[in-house]
Amino acid sequence: MYENIIVEAGDGIELITLNRPQVLNALNIDTISELRDAIEYARDHEEIGAVIIRGAGDRAFAAGQDIAEMQAETPAEGRSMIANGHALMREIEMLPKPVIAAVNGYAFGGGFELTLACDIRIASDNAVFAFPEPSLGIIPGYGGSVRFSRLVGASRAQYYCMTEEWIDAQQAYEMGLVGKVCEPSELLDEAVAMATAMIHKSLASQAALKTLIRDGADMTLEDQLAYERKLFDGLFSSQERVDRMAAFVQKHKKS
Repeated sequence: MYENIIVEAGDGIELITLNRPQVLNALNIDTISELRDAIEYARDHEEIGAVIIRGAGDRAFAAGQDIAEMQAETPAEGRSMIANGHALMREIEMLPKPVIAAVNGYAFGGGFELTLACDIRIASDNAVFAFPEPSLGIIPGYGGSVRFSRLVGASRAQYYCMTEEWIDAQQAYEMGLVGKVCEPSELLDEAVAMATAMIHKSLASQAALKTLIRDGADMTLEDQLAYERKLFDGLFSSQERVDRMAAFVQKHKKS
């Protein structure tokens, strides 16, 4: 079905593998379109409760945009490429299901931007993040510098975006860019275990948390707190909340 990605669905998880290892899984136009289709599949199918994105091979998650393809584009084609990439990142952010980036090796440029659109990032200890765009006469085009700044702060984002300095896995963990670091051989198992645990929790709660944290960044503190109360009220009024709390109490009565 796809030429540039592999999609496997089972046990409530959609596993998306960027499958261009010969070019370090660089993101060409077709790959972006295929990724959009895979995210839309997860959106439209209730049996999918979580998504994992990873790169094929042991060298890269995605080493940026396909520069050979981009070099030949006209400005109009470049605008179309950026619009398509922006749409993908927003679809990932707006998906009411958790999306985990399992990062192994290089996550450069557009690959770095793809990880930033995901809800959770875990990395192998050989993962490396960087924005090489200034050397190419451009800036990150898929919202990466904006998301990175919101995640780690403006000063740190300016430093790494403008110097192109690489961020290794330990640095990424210390600055909050990734939530966990593990051995390369353990990365997929860790991502699957994490996704499996999440889909056995309330998916409505996961979606509410994703919405609150995403949209709250643009709100005042008072508005964000009010939004939190609204989301909490909706969940507290649900039958799922009643059932889950009753099961919890019953379980602990027996223990």
